[in-house]
Amino acid sequence: MIAFAIALILFWNTDNLFYAAALFMAVSTLVIFVIGSIIKDTSLFDPYWSAAPPVLLLAAMVKHHYYSMNAWVLFGAILIWATRLTVNWAVAYKGVGHEDWRYADLRKKLPAPLFFLVNLFGLMGFPSLLIYLGLIGALFVIQVEGFDPKILPGIFMILAGTLLEHVADSAVHKFLKETDKPGTTCCESVWKYSRHPNYLGEMMVWTGIFLSFVMLRPDIWYYGLGVIGIWILFPFISIPMMEKHNLSRRIDYQDYQKTTSKLFLMPQKKQK
Repeated sequence: MIAFAIALILFWNTDNLFYAAALFMAVSTLVIFVIGSIIKDTSLFDPYWSAAPPVLLLAAMVKHHYYSMNAWVLFGAILIWATRLTVNWAVAYKGVGHEDWRYADLRKKLPAPLFFLVNLFGLMGFPSLLIYLGLIGALFVIQVEGFDPKILPGIFMILAGTLLEHVADSAVHKFLKETDKPGTTCCESVWKYSRHPNYLGEMMVWTGIFLSFVMLRPDIWYYGLGVIGIWILFPFISIPMMEKHNLSRRIDYQDYQKTTSKLFLMPQKKQK
């Protein structure tokens, strides 16, 4: 809230929407970085991924009076995604000082000056940049007056991705609550068909934003290509890290890898 409050003051006093949005992202990220560095908890940034997009979009709509049905439909879909993801984070959140294993490992392995740079530019700065690039298309969409049904395929993809994430997270919570075999892998529900359905859902959400933009503004489609960063982030950075982590703590994960698709929902393979 502190980060958003400071960033919104600067946003409100910057005329160009896209410069203002970039300033909002940069300043709010920097505030979180400073506070997180003081208390040594990079996990403070985790809910920012879902909280920043609806805050930024609503601020843009209010400041520039973008109240078309296109704007409200897209904002509504993003708000549903953001609310679900933030609630899921809150359910699992253990409080200040309980840093995510990925951040904690880097903090232990890297010398303090190097971790400072990795934390600022890699762990916080890079994701914040991806959020901004992914939202450029949305900032164009909210400016389109009236209601255009061509926006709906993208909206449906956003909602479908949100639903997939919800089903995946619910299955994991249920499995962890009921299992009597610690260190084993959840193979229930959508986890039968993908090892990372939650990441697939996240990619669908950001692709849906891009699709909504392209359908409404095909003349400037290239402004939405920031979504490529999202497509790179999960398959080539997040998933490999999670795969390595799961192999180290789950006794059956290697067998699970042999039978289950890495990302896309696919029928399970039979082990030879």
